[in-house]
Amino acid sequence: MKGVRCLRLVLATVLVVGSLAAFVHLMQGGSAAAATCTPSVGPSIAPPASVPSGIPGFHATWYGQSGYPTLCPGQISRAVVAYYNSGSLGWAVAPNTAAYLGTWNPEPGQDQPSVIGGNGTHGSPNTRWTEYNRPATLPVIGRYGTYVGPGQVAWFQFTVIAPSIPGTYRLSIRPLIEGAQWMEDYGVYWQITVVPGDPAQRVTVESVDMPADAFTAGGVTYRFDPNDQFDYGDWLISYDQFKFILSAGDVVDVNYEPMTSAMSHFNIVADVGFAPPTVTWRVGNYDGPAVTIKNDVRVDFAEPASQRGQFYAVERAPVPAGTTTCTITSGPYANPTGSNQGGGSAAQPFIDYDVPSGTYCYRAGAHNQTASATAFAYTTPLSMPSPPEPVSHQPTSLDARVSSSASGSASTFDDSDVIKIAFDEAMRSPCPAGTSIRLRDGDGTVADVSGDCGTTTAVQTLGGTTYQPAYVLVITIRGTPTLITPGSIPGLQLPATVVAQGGITDEDAYPWDLTGSTDLVLGDPD
Repeated sequence: MKGVRCLRLVLATVLVVGSLAAFVHLMQGGSAAAATCTPSVGPSIAPPASVPSGIPGFHATWYGQSGYPTLCPGQISRAVVAYYNSGSLGWAVAPNTAAYLGTWNPEPGQDQPSVIGGNGTHGSPNTRWTEYNRPATLPVIGRYGTYVGPGQVAWFQFTVIAPSIPGTYRLSIRPLIEGAQWMEDYGVYWQITVVPGDPAQRVTVESVDMPADAFTAGGVTYRFDPNDQFDYGDWLISYDQFKFILSAGDVVDVNYEPMTSAMSHFNIVADVGFAPPTVTWRVGNYDGPAVTIKNDVRVDFAEPASQRGQFYAVERAPVPAGTTTCTITSGPYANPTGSNQGGGSAAQPFIDYDVPSGTYCYRAGAHNQTASATAFAYTTPLSMPSPPEPVSHQPTSLDARVSSSASGSASTFDDSDVIKIAFDEAMRSPCPAGTSIRLRDGDGTVADVSGDCGTTTAVQTLGGTTYQPAYVLVITIRGTPTLITPGSIPGLQLPATVVAQGGITDEDAYPWDLTGSTDLVLGDPD
């Protein structure tokens, strides 16, 4: 039984836990505190004394597995489960003969995603499974792949990760021939116990010494090796990928073990150039005035200082009503079918059109090809009511102010002056090309001003009142006001009253209602 001897050797190898008496990393500059949570692995589970064989067709008999691990939050472990081919047909890496392990009942359920492993889709963490519901398949060995004939043993290997909340988690598994049939259910499961651990220490990389496998942060040197765990946001990455990606300025969460025999955990949470943005949402009507309900979602991105103009992929997941926090395991994230954009940028918000009633989470991130991973940022949950809210009214201005530029006159409207107008609802941003405001001053001068026009994704305070994101429109004047009617004094003087406008609308495409507005005077004083 050559396969059985190999299996036992593999199981023994996987179960090795290094002694804490091993050599200590040489530290330079300072000492990194060691994590106090220590993982462990229980004894392997031996195969049965006898197994059936030669059953016509595809059949499998459980044949032992490595021990169940105890892990700290966020740590990973390699699982090995063996199956004996008790049928008359071989298993191969080929259509209708490929053997897989699939998720099964009772936890998480047949073909359902798990919280302890997956491929990063359908709400599963990314531990590099074959699919979100296929922990493992036969490994490809050599040019001709893998063949497990009748009477031989195959071992399936997959990686699991400890959730952040301590407790006991199970993964029920069952072998199958993909596209053909499920094989015998022996009630096999994988179990991990998560114990409380020290929270990760968040550090900013100051310098990287690649030949020494080390980086410094806060005057402390952290060393890493292939036995450590490396993540890129929600994605498991390799030692080689970590080395290639890591650079000064990156933000890394560290659970550090200075002894070479122990496993440290390094998670790049903000990669310079690919850091996740701050993501916010608003519900409105972005179809235009012909539509009378608010059933679209706008997603805005506030970029980190380390990057500008990055494209962010956007995904949406349906979640249960009452959900309070959006995370990777909140639901099956996918690009919304209501939009063909795929994502957006700080200058171009993402619009998800005609969103059905329900509760949703959104996430966005810039994909790093080197890491083959995306570090996502998550929104707060949003609820689309049933029926959607109707489009209500035209926006009115509540407070209008102007700040003179340092280079211009304090008494006239000049290039680089900044106009801020607070409205009673969210305004469309950026303003369309050609947007302008027509002003009339006290001596009869009438002129049009235009320039950079839009709102921000942060709250704004104007005149001592705090307004929600997108409620304050900011116009930075570019160039000299365009004279329409000259007055008795040259130039457009402060204060001036808004008498007309073009291009300024709310998010439902309703134009600014000047007649019903409370404040239309700029520089009254401000």
